[in-house]
Amino acid sequence: MKVYLVLRGPLKKYGRTEQINSLDLEQNKTTAKDALEQLNIPLSAVSFVLINGEKKGLKTVLQEGDEITVNPKVAGG
Repeated sequence: MKVYLVLRGPLKKYGRTEQINSLDLEQNKTTAKDALEQLNIPLSAVSFVLINGEKKGLKTVLQEGDEITVNPKVAGG
């Protein structure tokens, strides 16, 4: 199953050079968390994810062709 990840801000370093990274997942019932772990993205660095433009939890089961936008935690001062 193929899904697409858009990594924002400092999380871009976990992806390739393309704006949108495609990711082949081996099994069905794979969650957004599984996809992030496959790219070695630390969950502690993630604020929230959008799946096909809707805010969803990391336990959301992915479908073929889903686009996951991963937003980093930010700090200000």
